[in-house]
Amino acid sequence: MKYDRAQAIQKATGLFWKLGFQGTKMRDLQEHLDMRPGSIYAGFGSKELLFKEALNLYTEQSIQQVRHYAHQYDNALTALYEFVKDQVIGSSAETSDSQKPNNCFLVKTVAELNNSHAEISLWAQIGLEKVEEEFAEVFKLAQTQGHLEQHANSLRLAKWLQVQIMGLRAYGQLKITKDEMIKMLDEMFSSLPKAT
Repeated sequence: MKYDRAQAIQKATGLFWKLGFQGTKMRDLQEHLDMRPGSIYAGFGSKELLFKEALNLYTEQSIQQVRHYAHQYDNALTALYEFVKDQVIGSSAETSDSQKPNNCFLVKTVAELNNSHAEISLWAQIGLEKVEEEFAEVFKLAQTQGHLEQHANSLRLAKWLQVQIMGLRAYGQLKITKDEMIKMLDEMFSSLPKAT
């Protein structure tokens, strides 16, 4: 039976994101991908290698999302604000997808596997660094546009933004309102070193 490799990786990403590496059994993958174990091993080599493919896809999709927002807005800081809002609160343009976990797949992987599967954890950390590098590019764009202080360290701001997103996503799982989340987001962005 032929299979669509890209579609299989996309489906596996959703499953791994929801259940984690250790929580996803080969039987889960078989059922979710509608593939026999032999086909999974022939196509991807192992569960570990398929998981790395899923991390790669998630990283690339995250980077493409950041770029999409950066091209949609004239102000790069507004683009980042809207990107973060979508990540931590959800886009008002789309309905809530209860199937999509409300956390970052890369962060979840590092937390789950840091002590047990160091190589996969490192792979996820590299993915986080790539996303941070994309944030840094958008901060540099904000400097070019005259919205961000010229001497601001774009890579340090990118790391700061990554930490803020992690915190807001975790905090957002508590019983707080969307308005409270927006206020926190506004305060977060108001603390950036804006150009004068």
